[in-house]
Amino acid sequence: MRRLLHLFLLAGLLIALAHYVPYSHPSPSRALAHAEPAYQTADLLYNEARTVHLGNLARRANGIPPLRWNRQLTAAARWFAWDSTENRPIGYCGHQDTNGNWPVYRARAFGYLGFAGAENAFCGYVPPEGAIEGWMNSPGHRANLLDPASREVGLGYYQRSGDGRGYIAQKFGVDSAYAPVIIENEAPFTSNPSVNLYIYNRTEQSGFASMGPATQMMVSNDACFSDRAWEPFASHKTWTLEGGQGWRTVYVKTRDALNRTATVSDTIYLGEPLPVQELSDAHLSTTQPYVTLYHLDGGGLPMVQFSPGWIADDTYPTFGRLWGAGERISDPDAWGGTAYRLLPGSGETSAWVWDTTFIKDTPMTAYIRLKTGSNVSNQEIAQVTVKGGGVEYGPRRLRGVDFAAPNQYQEFAIDFTFHSNPNEPFLIFQFWRSGTTDIYVDAVTIFSRPQPITSPLTWNVPGGNYRGQGVWVRYTDGVRFSGMVEAATTPMQLFVSPTELTFLAARDGTPPPAAFLRVAPVCAAFTWEISHDAPWLNAEKTGSGARISVNPAGLSNGIYSGNVTVRATGGASTASVSVPVRLIVVDRLFPVYLPLTARGYW
Repeated sequence: MRRLLHLFLLAGLLIALAHYVPYSHPSPSRALAHAEPAYQTADLLYNEARTVHLGNLARRANGIPPLRWNRQLTAAARWFAWDSTENRPIGYCGHQDTNGNWPVYRARAFGYLGFAGAENAFCGYVPPEGAIEGWMNSPGHRANLLDPASREVGLGYYQRSGDGRGYIAQKFGVDSAYAPVIIENEAPFTSNPSVNLYIYNRTEQSGFASMGPATQMMVSNDACFSDRAWEPFASHKTWTLEGGQGWRTVYVKTRDALNRTATVSDTIYLGEPLPVQELSDAHLSTTQPYVTLYHLDGGGLPMVQFSPGWIADDTYPTFGRLWGAGERISDPDAWGGTAYRLLPGSGETSAWVWDTTFIKDTPMTAYIRLKTGSNVSNQEIAQVTVKGGGVEYGPRRLRGVDFAAPNQYQEFAIDFTFHSNPNEPFLIFQFWRSGTTDIYVDAVTIFSRPQPITSPLTWNVPGGNYRGQGVWVRYTDGVRFSGMVEAATTPMQLFVSPTELTFLAARDGTPPPAAFLRVAPVCAAFTWEISHDAPWLNAEKTGSGARISVNPAGLSNGIYSGNVTVRATGGASTASVSVPVRLIVVDRLFPVYLPLTARGYW
């Protein structure tokens, strides 16, 4: 019987093997000639979740990290499973959809901007255990499922209600912009608040838009990382979820040697049984073309610029000396701890750094960070230029007196655009020492062009693939500009606890004891005020919260309702929080004495 089951599983399997290669983004309307189902049923969504988890257990059993469940890959897999069931004859088993497209095309059509192409399929409906068993017993499917290059997975179940016919698709992907965290191998739920995290690191990459490997991390149960501190990066970590029962999210923030950050998260249900009806695609990893930024304030500078960590550093593999004398040096004042020194001597010294993959045809501003050993000369001592797709910007000629102080880094701005030009595919930053004093080249940061400040502000990220990168901001008036700081991507909030209060009092008797309302600003520091809307109710600030009291004098027997409202002040933009207060007034309160039991242990 087991051999017959094995043969049945193999008969229903199909594999698509593809290298992870980039693919041009198709139009979704062209990719989807037929409309996919509007939503996934709870039972099939649970099947998908279990299949993702079981697949991860198989990976872990073979020493391979787990996969993060992805929303875009799942949408592509669901559509293909539906298309293969509803628009193909019985017995169809393939990877080409009815529009003539293949897995790599569908991944892009549904918005996955990483690399994708490998796909497993089960040409029929089987439960999660059967799907994983079948794939693991087939060499090609097993290779896909256990591929260490994958970091995300999509899972699509479809079953027709009339005859039970169905299809399953499993899609794999990896996105260099995203290093996920996975809780308990993507289990749908856990009964233990102590969980194991697997945290991916970024791989070393070249390119001005690429982040380096993480050196530090923070882990938190809230998106603001309240009271958390940086710690050395580690792929494995044991973590304690917030207590109680319900959906719990863990956030991980990492940063690299140049202080570029990224924040990722995963969600699991704490408690049993799992409320299957509450499963949602909202728990899956995702990408979006924009990010909303909060608490923007230029302090008199009316415009703002953004950068998700775009930087050209002296340690990049394309950074090098062109002519003259130069050397890389350790410098505690430089970002990343190193800089490139253009040494004085006869003639000029020049160095450059270049890229071919940076964002094209989008106006940008480069901020070149330099310092000099002497700032007394009125003569030119340095030059910088930007060349984007064959168009040169600059040179910007710098005198000694253009530096505010000797031996102190200063930034100089140049506007540029990296033009699409197949004959000139390079974006080049070039630096010259043209005087008699040393010039130190630290880094070039790249920002979007200035735009008026509003807060909050939604920024459309060039490239359209925002996946939790920290966003640097600069403020400017077109001439002056600020240093850069990281923008808040989580709105400020008011935490108020408890969420409701009830008092019991005797008519015309002594007021009951006051209650304490804890009030805490979250994600930003701001002041707050408290008010109440009933004459028998009183609220006053005290310490880290508020003292709430009631006075039943003059009230008849009955139940009275009021509200205490906490509001942020000082221009902070956050929603107020109202706490319902109920007062129950009765004729008389009777004391109740409970028996006391003494226990002895021998």
